[in-house]
Amino acid sequence: MSKILKGRPLSRGIVEGEAIITKQPFSISAAFAFPLISNAKKLKVADKTHELFKKDVKDKILIFPIPIGTTTLGFVLLETIIRKISPKAIVCAEGEPLMSSGAVVADIFFDVQFPIVDQIEFSELENIENGTMLRVNGDEGLVEIL
Repeated sequence: MSKILKGRPLSRGIVEGEAIITKQPFSISAAFAFPLISNAKKLKVADKTHELFKKDVKDKILIFPIPIGTTTLGFVLLETIIRKISPKAIVCAEGEPLMSSGAVVADIFFDVQFPIVDQIEFSELENIENGTMLRVNGDEGLVEIL
């Protein structure tokens, strides 16, 4: 039997995939800039200060409490989406506009949907184990634990 968590949709799309979770705030710019610069085929977290350091998040559902925002955050996420090395979706307790801007631009200009769902209590998210199969519905703001 599946469990459904209700949040707020930040960007469109419906995907299924394997969860990878961290309890630490996550900086997309710090984690993904080096793989982009080096034209990597995988998306291994490059932030040496993070518990996901060297973990490949490509094609995973990335779950974290809050993003660490920078002015380049949306552009970095957009570039990973366009290069097809991004996670499948992002789920977090509290998102921010710069993060969702990369997904929205991918949808509008490149016809690629990348769902982001936020406003789910992290106490509910942190119980999801790495490798758990999820369905993320960015159209309705739902995360289904399969």
